[in-house]
Amino acid sequence: MIDLREILRESLRFHPRVAYQGLADDPRKGRVAEELPDLVPFAGEYRGAIVILDWDHRLPSRQLVLRVYCFTSTTSHDEGEKAWETRLDEIGKKDKFPEFDVPDFEGLPADEAYECDVTLEGEVGRVRLTSPWRRDIAESDSEAAVDVARRSEEFRKIRAETAGRPPHLGDLEAVGWCPPCESDLPVWTLDVWYLTQFDGQIGRGKSLLVHLDARKVIAIREFTVRVG
Repeated sequence: MIDLREILRESLRFHPRVAYQGLADDPRKGRVAEELPDLVPFAGEYRGAIVILDWDHRLPSRQLVLRVYCFTSTTSHDEGEKAWETRLDEIGKKDKFPEFDVPDFEGLPADEAYECDVTLEGEVGRVRLTSPWRRDIAESDSEAAVDVARRSEEFRKIRAETAGRPPHLGDLEAVGWCPPCESDLPVWTLDVWYLTQFDGQIGRGKSLLVHLDARKVIAIREFTVRVG
C-alpha cells in the first residue's frame, strides 16, 4: 500500500495561485505531511493518490485547502490523473487576470476523497470525507446498524435520559459511513442518528457509531444539523 505522507513530501501538487503566492515551499509540505492523520481504506488498499494544496479563492489567500484523492485500482487512478490534467488546463485557460476567479480542484473522481483546511503556516485542520457515496448505504447494512444500535446498552441509557422525547422526532436512522479520521476510532463505522430536539430549523441528538463487523456500538457523540 502506498505511503500518503511520502506522496505529500515528494509529490504534493499545488494550485497555480498557491504557487504564485510563494506558498509551495518544503517546510510547509513537511508540516502538512507530519500532521495529516492516517487514512484507512474503506475497502482494499490504496494503489495511488493525488494530493493537492488548493487555494481559497482569495488574493492574498487567508488559508489553503488540502485535497486528498485516494485510488484503490490503477483504472480509477488513471481516471483521476486525466481529470487532474483536464482541470489544470481549464484553470490555465481562465487564469488570465489575477483579480478574476478561476476554478479549483474540488470534485475530482476518486475512490475516496478527503479535504481539510490548512493554515498559511501549514497547520492541518480536521480531515473530512467528501466522497458522495458516504451517504449511500446498502439497505442490509442500514438495517443491521439500526438493529445493533437499538439493542445496545448505550441506546437504552439514551432512551432513559430522553424519556419525554416527542414521538414525531422519528426512529433511529443510519445516515452515513464515518471514516477513522473523523471519529478518532481505528475502524470505519456507520453513523446512526437519534434525534432528540428539533425547533423547525436546527435538530440535535445523539450519534451512535456502529462497527458492523463487531456488531456493537463503539462510540457515542452529539450531532447538530440545520434544515434548509
